[in-house]
Amino acid sequence: MHLRMPRLVDIQETQYLMGSLIECRDLIKSYNGIKALDGLSLSINTGASIGLVGPNGAGKSTFFSLLCGFLRATSGALKVMGQTPDASILKGRIGILPQDVPFMKGISVQPQLLLFARLHGFSKYAARQEIERVLELLNVSSLARQFPETLSFGQRKKVTLAQALIGNPELVLLDEPTSGLDPVAANEVRALIQKLRHERSFMVSSHNLDEIEDVCDEIVIINKGKLVKHCAITELVERNNYLTLLLNQPLAESLRQSLTNLPGIVKVEPDHANLQRISICFRSDNPDELQFRILELLQQNGAGVIELNRGTVFADKVVELVKGH
Repeated sequence: MHLRMPRLVDIQETQYLMGSLIECRDLIKSYNGIKALDGLSLSINTGASIGLVGPNGAGKSTFFSLLCGFLRATSGALKVMGQTPDASILKGRIGILPQDVPFMKGISVQPQLLLFARLHGFSKYAARQEIERVLELLNVSSLARQFPETLSFGQRKKVTLAQALIGNPELVLLDEPTSGLDPVAANEVRALIQKLRHERSFMVSSHNLDEIEDVCDEIVIINKGKLVKHCAITELVERNNYLTLLLNQPLAESLRQSLTNLPGIVKVEPDHANLQRISICFRSDNPDELQFRILELLQQNGAGVIELNRGTVFADKVVELVKGH
């Protein structure tokens, strides 16, 4: 039996399912004359998991706050699931994990989460079931009766993520979801996002670009409040035409020339920040055979391969775009 309070559904809400998740046009948010967002225009379709990337001060947290209705834009238009962010129909449909969330001291985890569930419209009985579900989902059921001040940073982060998932929101905003977590806990959180991303949309803000590449389909890069790039992650990685290798020594010029002379090789470029890393651009109908010939040539010349990736280095591409902007 479904005990959650009913939610109004109208034609406009239904139409968004086949269209846009987030739409903003010429969005500006100013603080005392300083623009945190400066004419941001963006369109994101439903079903995507989006990485929100940019340097400190780019406007990422401000954008999250606008999406949740915590702040109002100075000017411009913003729609989330076809509604303005402060629309009552969005209640319970957006979950958020801020980077730092203070819990009340002296009150255990369970009643604090129960309060959030009741605010979502759950009955008392349904709220308890929902809290059990999200705590089990994050594998932190044992923390339900503990006080937040007794938890480690990682445990609090997981509890907060459980809070963001109350009510199965259609859009979940995660601000640095694995920051401060140990590698095991971080992998568990990423695995959970990967598992749930087919059921709802995630927008993940993180400085960990490997994490963004791992769990997101699209990337939105902003800098100084402006849009730098919005595209599929595969567009930046170019997996079919690039090899990225980390060698045990810098690439000798003679060996670089030998690699360039292989049939199908377009160019061989060393990374000037790390001379042991090289990128090889190629055009070939049989990339696996060409990869074998590259590795064979490197081995014959005493250059050992520490790491190999098919595709350009995602992080390098993002940094290049931000610097270019």
